[in-house]
Amino acid sequence: MEEFKLKDLVKLTQLRDEKEMEKVREQTQFLQAEKKYPKEFNFPLTMQFELTANCNLRCKHCYNASGIKNFDDAMTIDKWIGFSKYVVSNGGIFQCVISGGEPLLLGDDLFRIMDILHADGTAFLLITNGFLLTKEIAKKLSKYRYMWLQVSIDGYNAESHDSFRNIEGSWERAVKGAFEISKNGIPLTIAHTTTPETLNDIDKMCDLAYELGASTIIIGEVTPSGRSMENKNILLNYEQKQIMLEKIQSNTERYSGRMTVNRSSSTKIQLQKYQSTPNSGVIIRPNGDIRMDCMTPFIIGNVLEEDFCEVWKKKGSNCWHDSRISEYIEGVDPIYGLNSSYKNYVDKDIKL
Repeated sequence: MEEFKLKDLVKLTQLRDEKEMEKVREQTQFLQAEKKYPKEFNFPLTMQFELTANCNLRCKHCYNASGIKNFDDAMTIDKWIGFSKYVVSNGGIFQCVISGGEPLLLGDDLFRIMDILHADGTAFLLITNGFLLTKEIAKKLSKYRYMWLQVSIDGYNAESHDSFRNIEGSWERAVKGAFEISKNGIPLTIAHTTTPETLNDIDKMCDLAYELGASTIIIGEVTPSGRSMENKNILLNYEQKQIMLEKIQSNTERYSGRMTVNRSSSTKIQLQKYQSTPNSGVIIRPNGDIRMDCMTPFIIGNVLEEDFCEVWKKKGSNCWHDSRISEYIEGVDPIYGLNSSYKNYVDKDIKL
């Protein structure tokens, strides 16, 4: 085994993640052998609805490059409503991740979509930049069941957040919106992306999240995908990753019993976990594409052109075992999360 310093948290974390992933694989295989866990699901347990590619911010790190003008929102509101009814009529899903772009740009149409799934017992995970989270919107959102509602705040003050998200006033609105969410009893998670500029502000960022009433803060680095490929100065180097992990560890201890402080998952480990368990979810993109995951460039069909159940049966339920996907995951750097042969959400997606 390669030697490394005891305090090299980057490598220690990688080893810990690999052991945890192996444990998941072994447990899954054991349960499947005992016929207590399926090898395939007849229908997804979860779906992510990327309701729009439009966005009111232009964040430097946006993993799917939201807000570009040349992306087709072919999934109109009526088509999203129709697809939501289709999902319910085919057994429904346990969880729906609502994202974009910025989903709150849909206004009341967002609630029309959520109402259909809500009536069927679906729980939500809603991801927003918080810019449009007014008192009135927070109140409307409070009727639904949530795993959590995630607001992205990338600085403990306006200067760092606004420059990162390219819109003046976005920090103030995100902070006010996040507070309205927790005031309305919705489980609030703050997502914080760390850059070289904000690396030393993690303690203050955790303090802000706690003051806003967050039950969890997820801290991670910029994912090499989408718009961040044009802004590589916001990526952390190895030494900076080490500092970030040290600060996450210290704040996990500091806020123990009061607020959960988590680090975002390693891209490679997360993809390997998907390969180790039956596929349980997909992403529906604004153009109707059925994407396997936000960190892999593979699509298995399009809901505007094909029947989703047929696509799932033929490709979706076992798609992670495709040799092309295995080759892609093998090429992902375990430390930096980048596949050097493909730029995610920059190069064209690959249809399986």
